[in-house]
Amino acid sequence: MDVKELQRRVGVAADGVCGPQTRAAIVNAITNIDAPAITPADIERAAIELDVSPAIIRAVRKVEAPRGAFDSRGRISILYERHYFSKATGGRFDQAHPDLSGPARGGGGYGTYSQQYDRLTAACALDPSAAFASCSWGAFQVMGAHADKLHYGAPFEMAMVLSVSERAHLDSFVRYVKAFGLVDALRQCRAGDAESCVAFVAGYNGPDHARFGYAPKLAEAAR
Repeated sequence: MDVKELQRRVGVAADGVCGPQTRAAIVNAITNIDAPAITPADIERAAIELDVSPAIIRAVRKVEAPRGAFDSRGRISILYERHYFSKATGGRFDQAHPDLSGPARGGGGYGTYSQQYDRLTAACALDPSAAFASCSWGAFQVMGAHADKLHYGAPFEMAMVLSVSERAHLDSFVRYVKAFGLVDALRQCRAGDAESCVAFVAGYNGPDHARFGYAPKLAEAAR
């Protein structure tokens, strides 16, 4: 997807220039102030499907998106990951746009939550598909880069699905756990037992999970 195609998808003139109007339209496309919330019944259905405790699903949600699936303005909660963008674009923007493309940030340096939307739209001016792939999305912070494996088709399509409701965010989590073979690891997780959560967070949060304390956070959140 190039800028013109993105512009057509978000309903602005397709001039190929990702200016203020286009950037506002991109954010508007991932905004839904009236998005229905996840219900206890939704959690229960997902728990039955995965054969896990509803408490552990709620705990993953709490750890991944403590501020909620959507922010106070109705925008899907996102985190822009510049190393994903660099990988998706072969590093060709690393020198000219180091805030958008480069190595992983390590201990932080992401900026404020609100800055994530500016980074997304700025990256869209360079490569829209890579930009949407480089964000983690929603209540369970599933990376757009996995959209194809999760059967959304493409990162932009995944974002549009997630803009509809929080239930769609829960579905993205279920899809991820199944697609990446983490069902058994999730079933091992126990409230208050950080060690039991290690296998799951290693698969879900990656090799740096220990540095950020994901296993203790998940075990505590499940209490």
